[in-house]
Amino acid sequence: MISAIQDFSLFAALFAVMKLALLVAVSGGLVVLFKPLLLGCARAAVLVVKPKLTREQRLQRRQLATRT
Repeated sequence: MISAIQDFSLFAALFAVMKLALLVAVSGGLVVLFKPLLLGCARAAVLVVKPKLTREQRLQRRQLATRT
């Protein structure tokens, strides 16, 4: 009786490890598959927080830096 319970607990632990390994593999595959989309979303989020300066603003900043 105890042996059957130990076998079941070992099987449950093995199943949990296999489930975790499968989850990690699927997650990694999805990240690799959607990497360009994820990078584009990250760049868009950065631009929302810190927008690029216009050409005129960059020119003014460069001229201001050379004056000093």
